[in-house]
Amino acid sequence: MKKIILLLSLLSFFALQLHAKSVFKRYPIKSGMILYDINITGTSTGLTTQTVGISRLVFDDWGAKELREDDYTEVQQGDFDDKRTRRTMSMMDYGTIYTVDFDENVTYQTRDRNIDMAIAQGADMSNESLEILKDMNATNIGTETIAGYTCDIWQTKDQSICIYKGIPLKITVTAPGFISSRTAQAAILDKAISNSEFTLPGFAVMVDKGYTSNLSASVNTADYMAAIDDLQQKMKTMGVNLNDANISLTKEQEIVVINTLGARYLAKQKRLLPKLMVVLKGARDCINHSENANAASDCIKPVNRISEELGDQTSHYDFSNWDKGKRETTVKDIDKEIKDLNVTIDCVKKYNKTTDVIECTEGSLEPKI
Repeated sequence: MKKIILLLSLLSFFALQLHAKSVFKRYPIKSGMILYDINITGTSTGLTTQTVGISRLVFDDWGAKELREDDYTEVQQGDFDDKRTRRTMSMMDYGTIYTVDFDENVTYQTRDRNIDMAIAQGADMSNESLEILKDMNATNIGTETIAGYTCDIWQTKDQSICIYKGIPLKITVTAPGFISSRTAQAAILDKAISNSEFTLPGFAVMVDKGYTSNLSASVNTADYMAAIDDLQQKMKTMGVNLNDANISLTKEQEIVVINTLGARYLAKQKRLLPKLMVVLKGARDCINHSENANAASDCIKPVNRISEELGDQTSHYDFSNWDKGKRETTVKDIDKEIKDLNVTIDCVKKYNKTTDVIECTEGSLEPKI
């Protein structure tokens, strides 16, 4: 029932332009690859720190796909000497976020719901960096040619940023005892970018519990948009203007909002939850007889296919180091899911309004630990 309750978050999107036809943009150019030098110097009593390295920014599809990587060495001298080498990497792939931990040799995977919604709306965020500078009362003090491109220099109290078409080519930050610069040495813009530039290390992937697949996220976002459209039409018939910033709903109107937003998903539940129960039980029996991790992983695929159709969170079980104990734990977890799903199915069959289903299931489902 988490999904139905989450539909309430749609209320914050009333004032948005929901059917924008434009392409989602984070940059005003389609693709680019920029290589930067990193130079940072910090001094304090008895200690000097020098950081040097390189940074890489690669993006495609107007920034819907983006990889950032830093590789640098930090040297401390003074009261005690130290030298450290660090590497960081993150990638966004149409709302899926990957963060690489090179110390632990693991990649963390999650989703950015705001990006999901922005993509669905075709939001144009390409001018955002300039708007932020203006909000900071930055002043345009001239131009500079960096990596073959002439960029505009924007100056704030402690920063100087040279921007070319929304892309920072040079960033300098100064403060007492501190100076940091990141300067582009080479830039390739509006040229085809090879997929190999977005390759992540072959580390184990740790999936956030709230992660959904690209397909389920797409379905989820489309359902959200359609639900808001349904709500706008419903409220119009009731004489309520949802674009009014001073809107105040009565208790009865709030119930109408919840039921309208949840109607599409409730209809899906009525159709798909019985099927989900069948495949979930099948997955439990399949996993209970799986001899290896690959076989166990295949068992859950039918469950995820229905979850994707619902637009729900997909299942991510840890099938590594597969043994009898891991098998028993996984089967036990699925048995909990089956028990909770039974409660939900009973309530969904019984009622035709989201508010009634929420009331029916609240306090009935086992808490997730």
